Amino acid sequence: MARHRFIAGAVCPECSEQDSIRLIVEQIGGEEREHIECVSCDYRAERPKQAAEKAEQDIIGLFKP
Repeated sequence: MARHRFIAGAVCPECSEQDSIRLIVEQIGGEEREHIECVSCDYRAERPKQAAEKAEQDIIGLFKP
């Protein structure tokens, strides 16, 4: 079953419509896949899973004053 969430303030790169992008998270074969789509113009793009994991690994430390 897929989960759908609208992303507040997001602008579609194809049609430039604001607040029309939704994030869809699907479970396929035990793996979570994420993609976004525009409800106005049917633009669709997948979010690579490796890019999200790599961003967390790039943080060395957090400074808290």
